Amino acid sequence: MRSLIHRSQRRPLGALLFGCLLFAAAGCSRSHTISTADGKVSYDQKGKDAGTVTVTGKDGKTATMTFNENKVPGDYPKDVPIYSPSKVVMAQSVSDQNAHNLMLESQDAVDKIVDFYKKGLDDNGWKTESTMTTAQLTILTANKEKRQVVLQITDSGGKRSIMQVVSDKT
Repeated sequence: MRSLIHRSQRRPLGALLFGCLLFAAAGCSRSHTISTADGKVSYDQKGKDAGTVTVTGKDGKTATMTFNENKVPGDYPKDVPIYSPSKVVMAQSVSDQNAHNLMLESQDAVDKIVDFYKKGLDDNGWKTESTMTTAQLTILTANKEKRQVVLQITDSGGKRSIMQVVSDKT
């Protein structure tokens, strides 16, 4: 287990997956923290299928993922538009990379969602750098100052999944 947490410092997403497994294994527990010399993994259950997983390295850097709370986190960048009507499926933030991920679901058509984001990004000072479209996937990339947003809109059956990733440029 120590090696998994050690790798979590270099790969926050892998650590979050590890934390999710801990959360699932806890079942009835409301919160739990596992600590080692390399850091700690904490999870808090917030209802039947909702919760938060936080990985903290020994250097104090954190990665946090919330899921199934159906809300946009308060620290989500205000200049990145959020499609409505949509349901928040998952939210994640990684402090050392100033990164925020948001997964949404909507019943609306892909074209309507893409048009919303193109206009919303432009209205908020973002510059769209690229758009790629296939039969079931559209990816938009935009930049603003030292940040980047990547939007991935997937058409699957009767719903659209919208993944928003906002981070500092590397």
